[in-house]
Amino acid sequence: MAKRSRRRSRTRERGRQLDRILRLIRKFTYSREGSTLAELKEEFGVSRRTVYRDLGMLERAGFHFEGGDTGDGRKRWRFPAGQRKNLEMTFTDPELMSLYFCMNLLSPLRGTPLREGLETALGKIESGFGPRDRAKYGDLIFTHLARLGPHKDYSRHATTISAISRACLERTKVDVTYHSPAERNPKSYRFHPYCLAWSAGELYTIGYSELRKDIRTLRIDRIDRLALTGDSFERPRDFDPEEYLLRGFGIYAEGESESVRIEFSGPAARTIREKEWHPTQRLEERPGGKIILKMQVQGLSEVARWVLYHAPEARVLEPESLRKLVAEFAASAVQSHS
Repeated sequence: MAKRSRRRSRTRERGRQLDRILRLIRKFTYSREGSTLAELKEEFGVSRRTVYRDLGMLERAGFHFEGGDTGDGRKRWRFPAGQRKNLEMTFTDPELMSLYFCMNLLSPLRGTPLREGLETALGKIESGFGPRDRAKYGDLIFTHLARLGPHKDYSRHATTISAISRACLERTKVDVTYHSPAERNPKSYRFHPYCLAWSAGELYTIGYSELRKDIRTLRIDRIDRLALTGDSFERPRDFDPEEYLLRGFGIYAEGESESVRIEFSGPAARTIREKEWHPTQRLEERPGGKIILKMQVQGLSEVARWVLYHAPEARVLEPESLRKLVAEFAASAVQSHS
């Protein structure tokens, strides 16, 4: 009978201790000021020794404390700011793996606000890591790699990227001087940036050009000068950036939408079967292992260059304008190499 009584007593004490531990975690998570031992002793109605034991249990569980002086020599116990925020918003292993993997994907944007923002966010998360978590997650950035191939150093364009990002968010018009590859000299005009877009290793901004009176895509590294204005713009309600990008074959979705048919043979045909090249694509199998790719796209220049990449195993069936464009590009290549 006495043994059962002692077991019930120990069970009740463990229950009370667990309740105190949970209340302590809650208290330190939401308290910037923290508490002294005397304040904790009075609040929980326990001895100083019990408070020390509870705090020690939290430390052994991986929680960390920082001390501050109250002015009269008494220590004030509190969680570090990073740990408080980390407890308010926890992250699963897959979520952290995704964030660290994105760090590698954003390598070309190192030194720009787009990469630095993620570095700062991860720094805040890591500030709440204990030694065990640091050992566990420390190698994630080295174990989840992304080989991106040749890419530009966008840190040289950090100021432009920062200004464009702000203009997109605040819907502010900008004055740009842009050097298009189709023009001998750069042109200056007012531009309404709707969004930033990353495609095939390049960073772009898509928006309305007051010069062209239409939506245009500008490559960030071709912007010679950019200045925010005090004028705001309204983004069209029917403009959907993702839908706009899906119209083109690459990043440029300019001109009329056209039906495209291209026949592939040999190794190129196998390559075409392995990927989705455009959301509107349809594949038609042909005798001899050939395949016809059908799609509806805007902007044929990128399609023409892509066809030449697969030459001589790619042949444009329609439209005629694409056949002529491919022939022009091929003739220019022959001339420059003869």
